[in-house]
Amino acid sequence: MCRDHQKQHWKRHKSSCCAYKICMSPELGRYLVATRDLKPGEMVISETPLVLGPMAVTVPVCLACYKPADGKFSCLKCGWPMCNPGCAKSPVHEPECTLTASRGSPLQMPSNCYNKPYPIYEVVTILRSLYLKQSSPSKWKKFKELEAHEEGRRRNGRYDKDLSTMVRVIREFLRIPETVFTQQEILDVCGVLTVNAHELPITTVPVQALYANISLLEHSCINNASKHFDGDFRVVVRAAVNIKKGEHISINYSDPMWGTASRQLHLAETKYFNCQCVRCQDPTEMGTMFSSIRCPQCTVEQGGYLVSENPTGGPANWTCIACTKVQPHSFVDAVTQSIGEELVMLEKGNIEACQAFIKKHSQNLHPNHYYLQDIKLALCQMIGQSATGQGHEVFNLSEKELVYKQKIGLELLEVANRISPGISRLRGVILYELQATLAAYARRKFSAGEISSEHMRNIMKEVKKYLVECIQIFSFEPPCLQEGRLATIARLDLLELETFLDSLQNKV
Repeated sequence: MCRDHQKQHWKRHKSSCCAYKICMSPELGRYLVATRDLKPGEMVISETPLVLGPMAVTVPVCLACYKPADGKFSCLKCGWPMCNPGCAKSPVHEPECTLTASRGSPLQMPSNCYNKPYPIYEVVTILRSLYLKQSSPSKWKKFKELEAHEEGRRRNGRYDKDLSTMVRVIREFLRIPETVFTQQEILDVCGVLTVNAHELPITTVPVQALYANISLLEHSCINNASKHFDGDFRVVVRAAVNIKKGEHISINYSDPMWGTASRQLHLAETKYFNCQCVRCQDPTEMGTMFSSIRCPQCTVEQGGYLVSENPTGGPANWTCIACTKVQPHSFVDAVTQSIGEELVMLEKGNIEACQAFIKKHSQNLHPNHYYLQDIKLALCQMIGQSATGQGHEVFNLSEKELVYKQKIGLELLEVANRISPGISRLRGVILYELQATLAAYARRKFSAGEISSEHMRNIMKEVKKYLVECIQIFSFEPPCLQEGRLATIARLDLLELETFLDSLQNKV
C-alpha cells in the first residue's frame, strides 16, 4: 500500500492498527512502545488469558464457573468439587482433571474444608500452566518467555517454599513423575505466575489470569495506561493520558495511594525490582509531599517538612525543605510506624473517629501525607454515601457536612491529578463524590434563594463536567464491578442534571 493510499484510509484503518510494538533493552527486558499517538481512553491491547484459574489462596470453588463449591457434587473422573455435571465436562477443567485422574484414584476433599481457604487449590493454576506443554506448544512457548525471577525468589525464600510445597504436591500427592514435568519446569511456572498473574475480581470468588503481551507492560508509579476487565476474562489496556508515538507504555503494579517506601517494598518483594520512575525519584512525590512529616526543628510558622535524601536507595536521611536540618531515617520510620499502628486500630466506618485522627495527626504529618489521604478518601465516601447506589443520602447532609466533604474532595482531587492522572479509578470515585456534594450544596442554596439562576447554572455546568469525566473513566468497566455500576448511576444523574439545567434555562 502506498503512503498516499495509507493517508487516505487512515481514519478507518487507525482503530484496527496495532497501537504498540515490542522492544528490548538490557535494563528492562521486553517492553511496549506506542506506535502512534494515543488519546485517553483509546485501546492499546485487548487480550484473552494464556492461563486462567483460581487464586493461590481461595475457598473451594467450582473449577469451571468459579462459584463457591459446597461439596454436594464432585467430578466423577478426578474428584475435584464442581457445581454440576455440565461444569465437570467444561474444557477449562480438563488440565487438572486429566492430571489428577492419572494418579489412579479421585481426589477426596474433607467435609470441613468448605467456606475457608483450602491449600490444595494453589496447585490448580500451576497444573493448567504446565498442561500447556501437552495441549498447546505455541502457548507453552509464550509462557516460557515470561520472567520467573528465580534469583529474586531464591533471595526471599519463595523458591524454597515452592520446592517444598508445590513440587512435593505434584510429585507425591498427584504422583506426576519427572518425565512429564521436570522440577525446573514446575518451579519456573510457580515463578511466572507469582510475578505476572493478574487478579480478576469479576467472578463470585476472584480468579487469576496470565496474559502474554500485557505481562510485558512495564511499571510506573505515574502510569500512562490503565487496565480494565470486560467481564469475560478479557483484559483491555487503554491510554490513561495522552501518549506520544515512541513513548513507553506503562501500568501501575502497585497502589498510587501508598507512599514511596511502601511502594518500593511491595515491588521489591512481589516483582523483584527497584522502581526508578519519576515519582519514586522525586523526594516530594510530584510536589504532593505524600510521604512527608513535619520537621521537629521548625516552628509552625516556618512550616518545614522532611523529604528523603535518597527515596529509591533504601534507608537514608531526611532533610527539612525549610530549615535544611537533617533527621535520621529511624526518626521518620518511628513516627510513621507509630501513627500507622493507630490507623490500623481505627474503627472502620466511624466518621467521628476518622475526623479525630485527621485533626490529631495533622500536627505531625503533611496535609497530603498518605495516611491522611487514605482517611480523607474513606470519609469522602462515607459522608452522605452518595456512591453506594442506595439513593441520594448526600442531600440529607447539613451545610457544615457538605462544606467539609467538598473541602476534602477538592484536596483529594488535587493530589490524585498528580499521582494518578487521567483515567484512574481513584479520580473517578473522587469526581463522583465531588459532583454529588457540589450539586446538593448548590440546590440547597438555590432553594433558599441565596444564589441566582445564573449562578446556579454555572455551578451545575461544573457539576456536569465532573459527571461526564466520571462516566468516561468508569464506562470501560463491566456492570459486575462497583465501578461499572457507578457509571450507570452517574449516567442517570447526568440525565437528571440536564433536565434541571433545561428548566433553569426556561426560567431566564
